[in-house]
Amino acid sequence: MFRELLAIHSFLRRDLKTVRRLANDARDGLSPQTILDEIRNLETTSLLWRLKFGCMHYCRFVHTHHTIEDVAVFPMVRKHDPSLNSVVDRLEEDHLKVHHITERIAAVADGVATDTSGVSRAQLIEALTELEEHLLAHLALEEESLGPLLSTWDHWPRE
Repeated sequence: MFRELLAIHSFLRRDLKTVRRLANDARDGLSPQTILDEIRNLETTSLLWRLKFGCMHYCRFVHTHHTIEDVAVFPMVRKHDPSLNSVVDRLEEDHLKVHHITERIAAVADGVATDTSGVSRAQLIEALTELEEHLLAHLALEEESLGPLLSTWDHWPRE
């Protein structure tokens, strides 16, 4: 189970490198059309982005992954190791925060092309940067905290 989690996290980290580069390029004055092209390119070339649907595939994938953890994984973690309850609480809070960040990205991205004031660009840069920082910290906490337990599961545990 832990190897599966690590595999998904490796895909997320790889795509977050692209998100970081895109935020830096946007900060450096990348044209609005190129920003949108880059986002669409990431949607179509990234394995994870192709697997999911929605206007911002990556954001939807992250949300779906977190929902599965919230509904299926975390209750089993709580049952099999109650000492991890406070960690699971924190991870669930992180999921909600990441969801809000990805919703901001989706809302702001399309406005960059028509916003001559630069406000949308600044908001997009801020949201992309926040997503990368928060999600990387979340992945590390999840792996460090849940890894020892999930490493003992070769199959889904019985209730």
